[in-house]
Amino acid sequence: MTTFPPMPLLSITSPSTIAACRNFPLRPSDTFICSYPKSGTTWTQHICLTLLLAERKYKIAASTDGDGNSNASSTDGDGDGDLAYNHVSDYAPFFEIDAHWQSSSSSSNDNTKILAESVRKNHDRLGRRVFNTHLRWDMMPKQREANGETQQYNQDANMRNERPQCGKFIYVTRNQIDVVASFYHHLSNQKEGTYTDTYEAFLRDWMDGKVPFGCSLHHLIGFAGAFADNLYDTSDVGDDGPISSNTSGSGMDQPLLLLSYEKMKVNLRSEVLRIISFLNLTHIPSNVLEEEILPSFEFSSMKKNIGKFQPKSVGWLNGFQFLRRGVAGDGKKLLLNKSANDGGEEEGESSDLMDVYNDWVEREEYCSKISNALQGNSNEDCREVFLGVVEN
Repeated sequence: MTTFPPMPLLSITSPSTIAACRNFPLRPSDTFICSYPKSGTTWTQHICLTLLLAERKYKIAASTDGDGNSNASSTDGDGDGDLAYNHVSDYAPFFEIDAHWQSSSSSSNDNTKILAESVRKNHDRLGRRVFNTHLRWDMMPKQREANGETQQYNQDANMRNERPQCGKFIYVTRNQIDVVASFYHHLSNQKEGTYTDTYEAFLRDWMDGKVPFGCSLHHLIGFAGAFADNLYDTSDVGDDGPISSNTSGSGMDQPLLLLSYEKMKVNLRSEVLRIISFLNLTHIPSNVLEEEILPSFEFSSMKKNIGKFQPKSVGWLNGFQFLRRGVAGDGKKLLLNKSANDGGEEEGESSDLMDVYNDWVEREEYCSKISNALQGNSNEDCREVFLGVVEN
């Protein structure tokens, strides 16, 4: 079993909340948007939530009789089909921050936590629990909720790298050179724990795992191990129905979906269709998807609605715009000591920082560890994505 150093966390997350996340009892429809920071998390969060809200709306419409009476089940929340959100975290909150959890007991000696009431109410309205998270795979919940009981279980250490018994986990990757550049701009403008040193110092701290959420390569290697055997753990799940919320389609036996930021930039429609299939969304009209939904996923559209996406869990300095550039390949300019307005790089161009980065990837033996982690997975696209994130 692969083990990693403890993950450094922001001040808005406590050890008790990390324990609550790990021991969170899963339901088949639970959906987690997982990534290392600055990998396209908010973008994917917006895509998934928009699709789920549309699915809810048209599913309710399909179940309404000719007299306008809804036959939707109680899992569809308050019955208002046209549910919307003011902020992306309204229905897809940040999983591992203290504000989204509360004590499960009035006793001061009981440190166990449950989801905050506000989070539970919004999930009830949506009819599905959705989260975004930067936790590593070994820190994620794996065990199914037993007979509707919401009480946390104590996850055995041997389970932490195992397959989940249910739930849906979407993992988003991005080229690491772009990740570190975006993360530097992010933490340099964040009020809580502001990073005040140079980009070069940040690069070295990031490679050493000293920044919040630790070493990105550890994050990738951990999730790659999950994709090595991308099936549900069917042991000890009982006889109370299927372990997956998906009862049809190619993703019914797969708990994880792998997305690439770069592939989303090249062909967003294709990647959105993969998400729709993975989440088994069947009620969204094709014309609505093409004419209304897909255009809202473009960076320019999101930028116009920045208030829906700027994180609320932390404050920002200097009027920082969380949706900064939304491009692929921008980070290379920092490694090559170029400004964002300079032209393209010449073939074979190098710099001291690029050499430092390449030495780090080699020293960490990332490519060989990914190959070992993915043993048993014959999907070449999966291998290509995990190996491609370190290319320059």
